[in-house]
Amino acid sequence: MEKILDVREMVPKERHPMIFNTFKGLGPGEYFILVNDHEPKPLLYQFQNEHDGEFDWWPLEQGPQVWRVAIAKRTVKDPNRTVTEYLQTDHRRLDAIMERYQDAYKGGRWDDASKGFREFNLGLRRHIQIEEEILFPAFEEKTGMRDAGPTFVMRMEHTEIKGLLERILNATDSKNASQITESTHALINILGDHNMKEEHILYPESDGIFSDYERVQVVKKAQAL
Repeated sequence: MEKILDVREMVPKERHPMIFNTFKGLGPGEYFILVNDHEPKPLLYQFQNEHDGEFDWWPLEQGPQVWRVAIAKRTVKDPNRTVTEYLQTDHRRLDAIMERYQDAYKGGRWDDASKGFREFNLGLRRHIQIEEEILFPAFEEKTGMRDAGPTFVMRMEHTEIKGLLERILNATDSKNASQITESTHALINILGDHNMKEEHILYPESDGIFSDYERVQVVKKAQAL
C-alpha cells in the first residue's frame, strides 16, 4: 500500500514540517507520495539544502489542479551522486511503472491503466528532457561531439520513443488492447537497447569526464526540471 500525504487541506505553514516529518519516518528505500495544489518547487530546494544526497524526487502528475510527487529515501546517503546511478535509478523506476500498467490493461482495469500510463508517459518524457536539455549539452561541451557520437544516436531514438508514447496513450484512452500490445512491445524493445547503451556507454563516459561538482549539478538540475 502506497503511503500518500495529501496536504491540500492543511494550513500552509504546517505543510513543510509535516512533509519533512513524514520523510524522516521513512526507512531506506521507502517512499511516500506528496499530493499538493501547486508545484512544490520551493520544497524541492529545501530538500536539496537540508537532505542533500538522501532523497529522490520523482514527479507523477504536474497540474494544473493537482501535483503529485514520489519522495523516496535513498538506501545510501551520498551527496556525490553519479549520473549513472541517478538516471539508472529512474530507468528501473519507469520499468516498474510499465509493468504495473501492463498488468492493469491486461486485467481490464482501465482507470488504473490510464493513471499508470500517464505516470509513465510523464516520467519518460521528463527523463528524455533531462538528457536532452541538461546531460547531452554538458557531454557535448566536454567532448566536442555534437553531430556524431552517442548523443546524436540517443536523440534520434528519443524521437521514435516519443512517437510510441503518443500511440500508447491514444490506445489506452480508447481501450484498444491490441494496439496497446503492439505498441508497448515495440517500445519495450527499443528501450531495452536504448537504456543499455546509455547505462554502459553514455552515462559512464559522462561520469568519467565530469568533475564531482559537475556531476552533482547535473542531478540537482535534473531534479528541478
